[in-house]
Amino acid sequence: MAFRDECLPTVKEKPILEYALRAPDSERITVAQHLEQLSDVDPAAAPPMRCPVCGERVHLARMHDRAHTPHFVHTAGVRALCPLVNATLPITTAFLNIYPYNTRLGYQRRREFAQHWRHHLAEIRRHAPNFSVVRLTHSLAQADVLQMWSCPTLALQDVPYILLVLSTFIAQTPGLAHPTWLRFLFDTSVKEVGDLRRPDRFAPRFFRLHYRPAHNSMFPDASHLLDWSEVAMSGAFLQADCSNVMMSEAATFSEFMNSEAQPENDAAENRLGAVPIRKSRMNK
Repeated sequence: MAFRDECLPTVKEKPILEYALRAPDSERITVAQHLEQLSDVDPAAAPPMRCPVCGERVHLARMHDRAHTPHFVHTAGVRALCPLVNATLPITTAFLNIYPYNTRLGYQRRREFAQHWRHHLAEIRRHAPNFSVVRLTHSLAQADVLQMWSCPTLALQDVPYILLVLSTFIAQTPGLAHPTWLRFLFDTSVKEVGDLRRPDRFAPRFFRLHYRPAHNSMFPDASHLLDWSEVAMSGAFLQADCSNVMMSEAATFSEFMNSEAQPENDAAENRLGAVPIRKSRMNK
């Protein structure tokens, strides 16, 4: 198998793409599987490989180390529009689409979430242990502005992952002057909440990115990336234990839900008013 003599720059000089997606069926394929299945295939005739995060073209290359370790690299290199390699990508809001307000659907969905909010917070903390209730309310305020609850295809089991994505950078070591950071992303085929449950698409992928401290900037970029992993999404958390929520946290959540409701003509709508974005700070 011919390799291109390229090396993906990383903090610790290790493979950052250990698997790719084979087009057009998005089947996951590891480096070892690629070598075994396609070792005798002309690279020009091999099926295209794509990055699981950004969907851009990748190919197999070898590291510039003693073992010449094979791994996948972006064909566009650091210019690929991928948060794994491109340090110049701007920090943008995850979702910008605002859904038409649906009183009945929005009220029902938000009420269901409120009934199970402890389960949602427990699932969020399984991936970001220092996620606070205050940070949860900030993410909910963003979701309310997007009128996410009125999205026709919104699934309750997706909400923790959506809120993690809306949170952008999360300090993994709060209180430190230079914390390490977590960031959660859907693959780039998910442009809006409605994309998560489109019937004509492959199952969306969800990723956890871990960054070292950014000493010369407010938030990290691809040059600070330590590692990343794909996280399986599941609705099993709705039946899991969620007893570790403190009474003070429950009071904070209840206060937010009560204070953010805006009066409507129908009393049933009083719990569902649109919520303005608050000026929030990153939770350290």
